[in-house]
Amino acid sequence: MVAFQPFLGLFLRLGATYFEFVPHPLLPKDKDAIFVVEGGEALIYQIRNMDTKDLYALKVLKPPYRAERIARITELLTQQVDLPGLSINPRLCLTQANYPELVRTFPELEYAIITPWIEAPTWVGLLLDQAASIHYTFEQARSLALATSTALWNLETRGLAHADIAGSNILLSPDRKQIQLLDLEGMYVPGIPAPKKLSQGTPGYQHRCLGPQGQWCPEGDRFAGAILLTEMLTWWEPRVRAQVANEAETLFGPDELQVMGSPCWQAVRDVLWSIHPDLLYLFDQAWASANLAECPDLATWSMTLFTTFL
Repeated sequence: MVAFQPFLGLFLRLGATYFEFVPHPLLPKDKDAIFVVEGGEALIYQIRNMDTKDLYALKVLKPPYRAERIARITELLTQQVDLPGLSINPRLCLTQANYPELVRTFPELEYAIITPWIEAPTWVGLLLDQAASIHYTFEQARSLALATSTALWNLETRGLAHADIAGSNILLSPDRKQIQLLDLEGMYVPGIPAPKKLSQGTPGYQHRCLGPQGQWCPEGDRFAGAILLTEMLTWWEPRVRAQVANEAETLFGPDELQVMGSPCWQAVRDVLWSIHPDLLYLFDQAWASANLAECPDLATWSMTLFTTFL
């Protein structure tokens, strides 16, 4: 048994395929400086197929998040690649059953996930990029909101929920017409055991009155989804961006959520009304909701957007 401390020159063997770790782009000659990004639940390494040279992401979950449920969710997602927002494929979960020698050598890799590495901005990346924000158009807003609402609707209609909808978990296509959902390992799936730590969501997208299950429930995406769709629908308007600090990662700060009367809240409502009064109604309903179940469902958001824009 060896602690998993990857370095340049270390390779992983998965069946007949070998992967190597990629150097950090800013420190290519430092053998300890591999390409890794740390998130709240995992360390994400960039690895390369030594034969094809294709790049992949190796997501090594931190101990509290490793569980057999990860393998079951990965299997489910592999079967749902035709759904909007879920087309990142292949997804591979490293288990003791499938890769016994590797997991015996590196126990930390049990339930690690391998997916293709995709170079694309996230929604939060656009929010933080002033130049990109200035060039964000109403047409892009329309396309992104339609694509995002469709992806969330497809989850909810199947009884599923991402459970941590946030700008950092939305990958944007180059033309801003499609999205990919990231960090799906904690999603709500009926019949699959709950994670040890139930999702409370991301600051800036959290309902003020979450129940004991947090966002890990069938309605788990409704409030966060409403806020995300509102961001996408209104960020093109300079009057809205003027109310948000340059370094802010969300449209509303955590203390602003579900509080009426702020300049940002008023600017957002004005823009939604100008697009279509029904969108303002959905936003107001989510904003005033006492719990997640009182928020408009994602089908209503999606159908309203399609009726408005198509």
